[in-house]
Amino acid sequence: MSAPDPLAIELATDANFDAQRYLLASGDLADPYRDGLDPWTHFDAHGRHEGRPQLAGRPAIAPADRSPGVTLCGIARNEGPYLIEWIAFHRSIGIERIALYSNDSDDGSDALLERLAALGLIDYRPWPGVEGRSSQISAYQDAVVRCETRWIAFLDLDEFLNLKSDASIAGFLERFAPDVAAIGLNWRVFGSAGLIDHASGLVTDRFVRASEIDHPLSRQIKTIAVASEIYKVTAHRVRLMNGRYADASGAALDPGRGFAPVRYDHVQVNHYILKSRAEFERKRRRGSGLRVVGDPMKFTHRDGSYFDDHDRNETIDESILRWRPAYIREIARIEALLGGLP
Repeated sequence: MSAPDPLAIELATDANFDAQRYLLASGDLADPYRDGLDPWTHFDAHGRHEGRPQLAGRPAIAPADRSPGVTLCGIARNEGPYLIEWIAFHRSIGIERIALYSNDSDDGSDALLERLAALGLIDYRPWPGVEGRSSQISAYQDAVVRCETRWIAFLDLDEFLNLKSDASIAGFLERFAPDVAAIGLNWRVFGSAGLIDHASGLVTDRFVRASEIDHPLSRQIKTIAVASEIYKVTAHRVRLMNGRYADASGAALDPGRGFAPVRYDHVQVNHYILKSRAEFERKRRRGSGLRVVGDPMKFTHRDGSYFDDHDRNETIDESILRWRPAYIREIARIEALLGGLP
C-alpha cells in the first residue's frame, strides 16, 4: 500500500472551513488576487462549495494564540553535512522554531533530523515527492498552516539570515511599523572562493568572497511574513490578505516576481549557492525541490553556465562572523546533546 499524500485533501464544509487554508489550496481563487484583498469579499461574490479541496492537517492556530516569535521553514534533501551549522546559527539569532521538511533524502540525514527533533531543537517532517507537485512550495504551504508563531521565514539550507546590526531577530522586527506583514530580504551571493574539493570546516568560515553589492543577483529576495496573513506562498515571496510588504529598510515594496532594491544596512541573506565545485556537482545531481516532480528540467536547470554565472568572488564579506562565537557555542551544545542520546 502506498504512503498517503501528506497534502491529502479534506472537504471544505461549514464544520471545518478556514479562510487561510481554503485560499492556500485553491489556486483558482488565490492566483488572480492582489496583495491586501479581503478574502471574504471574494467568498461573498463567488461563493464556496463543498467538494473543493483545502489543505489537510490540523486547523490554523488563531493569531491571538500564537507566540510573538519566528518560525524558520526549510526543506532539505541530502543536506546532512550542513544541518547542525544551519540550525545552530539560526537558533543563535533568536529563531524560536525551526520546521525542517526532508524531501527523499538518502544520505542518512533523516536519522539526524529525528534525533534533533527528539531533543526539541526542530520540528522534523518527512516530505516525499509527489508527482505533479512542487515539494518545496507544498512544504511551505504546510508550514504556514501549522505555524505557531506570529512570523514565518522561508530559507533554503544554503541561506543564512545575517543580521548585521541587531542583537536578535526580535530586535530587527521591532524596526517595522505594525502594518508591515511581509519583509523582503535581499540575497548576497557567495562564490566558490576557488575551492574545488569539499574540505572540512563550517560553510560560514570557508566562503567569505561574495558578489558586488550592485550585482543583479542581489536584487533577489527571500521573505519573512506574518503567517496568519499569508494566502499564497512561493519560493521568494508571499501574497497577503492584510498588511503591506516592506523592504529591509521599512520602505514600501512591490515584491513583483521576487526582486527589490538592495538594502544591506541591517540584514542580508547570505546565499552560499555553490560552495566548492565538488559540493555544487552533488547539489546539481540531486535536482531542485522547487520544480514539480516530473518536470524534465528538475535535474538539468543548473547545467550549462549556472556555476560560472553564480561564482561571485569579487568582494570579501565577513559580516556574518560577528555571530560566530554564539553559533559555535550552540553547535557545541547541540553536539553534546546528541552525544547524550542513547
